[in-house]
Amino acid sequence: MVIEKEKLEDEITVDPDLILKTKCFNLLDTLECGQCFRWKRIDDSSENNRYISEFIGVISDRVIRIKQKNDYIYVYSDKKEKLKETIEYYFDLYNNYDRIEKEIVTLDKNIAIAVRNTTGIHILNQSTFETLISYIISSNNNIPRIKKSIEEISRRYGKMVMFEDKEYYLFPTLQELSEVTVEEFKSCGVGFRDKYIVKTVADLMENNIYVQCTSKLTNAQLRKVLMSFVGVGPKVADCVMLFSYGRQDVFPIDVWVKRVMEKLYLNKESTIKEIFEYAEDYFGSYAGIIQQHLFHNIRNGLL
Repeated sequence: MVIEKEKLEDEITVDPDLILKTKCFNLLDTLECGQCFRWKRIDDSSENNRYISEFIGVISDRVIRIKQKNDYIYVYSDKKEKLKETIEYYFDLYNNYDRIEKEIVTLDKNIAIAVRNTTGIHILNQSTFETLISYIISSNNNIPRIKKSIEEISRRYGKMVMFEDKEYYLFPTLQELSEVTVEEFKSCGVGFRDKYIVKTVADLMENNIYVQCTSKLTNAQLRKVLMSFVGVGPKVADCVMLFSYGRQDVFPIDVWVKRVMEKLYLNKESTIKEIFEYAEDYFGSYAGIIQQHLFHNIRNGLL
């Protein structure tokens, strides 16, 4: 829903390019729950209100500065074309998360507590190629280093965009990365993953199957395609499926998710296979949304 600017009483001093009224959306938790790497929080982080936050980041073909104040989001961008559609798609604003949360909290008290703590988390719809490369970089890595490597790759090989008198860089296209060497990737701080990225880019240049006809593939089939790329294991494949393919029934398992599942559900040391099968059977079609709530809660000491 687009809101007329003159009807709002707000502290915005520069007219936004877009104003939207949202429901059951939390910008802060959505961008800080570990699913994306190109956003920087720029508001006063001492503000004790989860529904007041501001971020700047690069998505797809543009730079976005976005602020949330309670139920409203204010968007500024270097590119105005299809801005509303871009924001609504990327932040999954078309989906009724109020209804989804009311449904999933009925499963058990653990989910009810987790959702209460982090209500409004949305699953982002990110670029498939960028997400694949980013999550290869994320393997056995930490978020600050992942962000730094992705930013450096973008600075060196992506398109430069000017926004609010500053330089930003789009994530490179497949073609733009096709000539980058192992040594050049290594100098971007990706470590042992340098060879994985070069091989994945080469495989995609030769046969770009993973972005073709994916809607017809089952989760198992798509996971198999993604895992055919070197450096992509089950966790990375599931993250790519959840965060860029809209497969919200997928349940990625990392050390934090393993910990919370053993603590709250399995009550014992468990294998990834055991956790995967339990989650698939118990959490159902919104397993990925539940995973993000559980992950964000356990990582922040809320469960």
